[in-house]
Amino acid sequence: MTPGRRLSVGVLAGVWLLAAAPRLAHPHGPGASRPAVPGRQALSSSPNLGVIRPAPDFTLVDFKGRSVRLSEFQGRVVLLAFIYTSCPGACPLLTQRMALLQARLREARLLPSRVGLLSVTVDPERDSAETLARYAKGFGADSEGWRFLRESQERLRPVLTAYDEWTKPIPGGEIDHPARLYLIDPRGRIREIYSLSLFDERQAYLDIQALLRESR
Repeated sequence: MTPGRRLSVGVLAGVWLLAAAPRLAHPHGPGASRPAVPGRQALSSSPNLGVIRPAPDFTLVDFKGRSVRLSEFQGRVVLLAFIYTSCPGACPLLTQRMALLQARLREARLLPSRVGLLSVTVDPERDSAETLARYAKGFGADSEGWRFLRESQERLRPVLTAYDEWTKPIPGGEIDHPARLYLIDPRGRIREIYSLSLFDERQAYLDIQALLRESR
């Protein structure tokens, strides 16, 4: 099976898992305690997104070889995820949810002018620029609004440390790591940290809208 074929199969599997898996509730302030429809979490259009801490700045490279610095996104909301392309389960599911979010943001004309999506590989030795480009294409990523980033292991390590993104090799070539996403406001502050099980692209869209309203 060719790499492209494997990726297509993985994307389809991710879509199926996304549709089949129950979404776990995450408290988001007013309205979060409302009973949810079975298999769907209750959403809040008025989320309580307190300031967690400043988002550590970094400079990485996208698959086109362009330097991308987080601080360049000042004035925009950023959703930052850590993934790797050969991940068999969590990462493609997380990336598929981000693809659904991308579609919502495009429809609202918020991407890339007011919102940026960033996916950083935790496996730069295997995730070459070509591999990241193929992976991004498989999920229909907008190359300007959704950037896939990498660097050498040495230069990437402090970034992972700053975001508490530890990695642990496990048998079979897989990597154990936290499947987290960081929601960063236009002032460069972390306002929410989602885990895979608590990441709902519908609520993330509402959270992004709330941060954009706040910044007006």
